[in-house]
Amino acid sequence: MRIRFPQLPGQLKKGLAPVYLVFGDEPLQLTEAADSIRRACRRAGLGERQVYSVMPGFDWRSIESEADAMPLFSSRRLLDVRVPEGKVGSEGGKVLSRYGERLPADAILLLVLENPPAAVQKARWFRTLEQAGVAVQVRSMHGREFSAWLRQRAVSRGISLTREALQLLALRTEGNLLAASQEIDKLYVLYGAVEVDAARLAEAVADSSRFGVFDLVDAMLAGQVRRTDRVVAGLAAEGVAAPVVLWAVTRELRLLLALLDDRGRGLSLAESCRRRHLWESRKAGLEQALGRLGRGSLHRALETAARIDAVIKGQAGGDAWGALRTLCLFIATGEKNLLPMLETD
Repeated sequence: MRIRFPQLPGQLKKGLAPVYLVFGDEPLQLTEAADSIRRACRRAGLGERQVYSVMPGFDWRSIESEADAMPLFSSRRLLDVRVPEGKVGSEGGKVLSRYGERLPADAILLLVLENPPAAVQKARWFRTLEQAGVAVQVRSMHGREFSAWLRQRAVSRGISLTREALQLLALRTEGNLLAASQEIDKLYVLYGAVEVDAARLAEAVADSSRFGVFDLVDAMLAGQVRRTDRVVAGLAAEGVAAPVVLWAVTRELRLLLALLDDRGRGLSLAESCRRRHLWESRKAGLEQALGRLGRGSLHRALETAARIDAVIKGQAGGDAWGALRTLCLFIATGEKNLLPMLETD
């Protein structure tokens, strides 16, 4: 059975299928569809999860062996297979065909294909899996469909967009769902659950694009300590909203953690950046940051960011901009003594 992304929540409420085939060219929906299926599996009590990243030289027989094995800790488990290039090759096609023809009773297969060639949908293994379970197709949106998605996404955050604000946001993001989602999250950080008109939206856009915020991110990642310090001071002097700066810094910390997870699965930084649709120009800074910040440091930095958020919201005492400066300098240097009680990496 084939469905589109908006139909997935309703399908999951009916129960789990033995196979989920998620494919398409839109990265945000691709990620969110796979995440929804994983959450549904956890709610259903699947206690084990085996993750496979299909890179050159991948042995597809390992999936077949896992499917034939008995689960260790629960009655059912999830086989989570990610194919960044969207191509499974001849060996993969044979294994997946056999899997679809003799489905194991104690496993659910989640196969995620990013940007697969159109010919993939005609392959025997693809048709076999589609008939055995649920194929979820995601695709880019444009025009009225994209505007409707923007409005619904904003509503999910408690934000009501006026018609003019909706048009401006659609023009700014040009069909890029990931960028649009980030803009809506930023509006929520700035204004909360309110109605946002075109003037407010334009103000938020100006805050994010003026000299400083993205320069700050680049300087931090590249380890440019003096520049980082100057930019933070400049942002404070210009009256840029502290929540916007914190949002940008926190987003980078989470990105670095995600890149570390990718590295643990055997993905190169170049491949991770490609999969996440990051500009090539960002790769060098991210690589430098990963060289000096380990997982423990990044988690501690996120904890510090949460404390700064409480200060900004008036839930805790302290100097929000002073704390922001310290956090940014820590990211730029990796010096553990900048953050108190920093955990060892």
